[in-house]
Amino acid sequence: MFFTQEQLLEYLTAHSIAYKLYTHAPLFTCEQALEIIEQLKMPGMGVKNLFLKDDKKKLYLIVAAYTTCVDLKTTGNVLQAKGLRFADATLLMHHLGVEPGSVTPLALIHDKEQKVQAIIDANLFKQEYIQVHPLKNSATVVITPADLVTFLASINKRYLVYDFTKNEIIKSF
Repeated sequence: MFFTQEQLLEYLTAHSIAYKLYTHAPLFTCEQALEIIEQLKMPGMGVKNLFLKDDKKKLYLIVAAYTTCVDLKTTGNVLQAKGLRFADATLLMHHLGVEPGSVTPLALIHDKEQKVQAIIDANLFKQEYIQVHPLKNSATVVITPADLVTFLASINKRYLVYDFTKNEIIKSF
């Protein structure tokens, strides 16, 4: 069973993860998000989330600053993930419990079998705040990168910090 948005927000509160919630019309692109961010005066850096698979059917979630250029071929080579490409909506729902457009690092709470390799853009750790969906693309929560790390630790999620400008893994947690 998957968390609802309300249950996820309760989880964040219970684990002392501070956030500010913004509700808005559903967003499907970074361009739409930029308009809402400006309208609502949301602090922080927007993120894009790429749910991917490779030829061996290994799954990945790349969480990157919306301005970061992600070259799937180069990243796949560094990760030894041949044929890295977007995974389909069925796999997304099965493993992360969200629909396309609502992908978020917070959906990793549903990855109980630890099948999804999380990859976090090193650039996000330079930001004061980041903006992520709380399982639905009709809301955004603003959190600190440190609170994202606290969240990942609370669900025992291992992750890689990846520098997309140098195309290298910085750290593995």
